[in-house]
Amino acid sequence: MATPLITRAGYDALQTELDYLWRTERPDVTQKVTWAASLGDRSENADYQYNKKRLREIDRRVRYLRKRWPI
Repeated sequence: MATPLITRAGYDALQTELDYLWRTERPDVTQKVTWAASLGDRSENADYQYNKKRLREIDRRVRYLRKRWPI
C-alpha cells in the first residue's frame, strides 16, 4: 500500500476538524444526551435518540481521523 500524501494545508484542516469535534462539539452533545436521558423513557425520547446518533457519528469521524493520520 502506498503512503498517502497530504499537504500542510490539508493536515492543518484535519487537525482543526479533530480539535473542533473532540473539544467543542462532543462535550456539547454529551451534555445533551445526559439531559435527555434524565427525562425518563429513552425509547420515545427524540432528543435522546438524535443526540446519541450524533455522538456515534462524531466518535466515528474522530476514530477515522486518528487512525488515518497520526495527528
